[in-house]
Amino acid sequence: MNKTLRYIILTSCIIFILWFIGYFLIGDFISLEFSNYQVSKIFPKVLTFLAAVSIYVLFLLSIKKNEGWSFSNVMKFVLGIIIGLIPLFTFEYYSINDCADWKIDKTTKKVLFQSKTSASETIKLIEINCPESKSKTLKVKRVVAITPLFNTSSTIDTAKISTNSWKKL
Repeated sequence: MNKTLRYIILTSCIIFILWFIGYFLIGDFISLEFSNYQVSKIFPKVLTFLAAVSIYVLFLLSIKKNEGWSFSNVMKFVLGIIIGLIPLFTFEYYSINDCADWKIDKTTKKVLFQSKTSASETIKLIEINCPESKSKTLKVKRVVAITPLFNTSSTIDTAKISTNSWKKL
């Protein structure tokens, strides 16, 4: 295999694995999220699949073609499959808190306020549905659109909202 192509594949695989680890370990604590809640439900599944495939590809790249079907090559092939399943099991069964961020359903119930200085900054009432515990909660969040694809959101106390800065909708 071409060394440049091998290096690109190795780098891509390592990036996907690190991205997966970062997303599932500290993703709940980062306020950056997708603007479209449907995309935010699909993204963890795609990232999990990419991480699993990346682990398997790393094992496949370690197989030496000139050794043929040697015991070590067969073991690398089998271990690649087994260890490649770790991200899939992590996605399904691992959670830091009682309802994993990648398994919740979010819907915007109502836009309560909009900033007078920036149209991209709003305060929304968001319904969070946890299918595991079958619970629904309402949260008031300050949402700032960074790009059409990404938002930052943080919880806000409605008692501290000033009518000087916010326009009620």
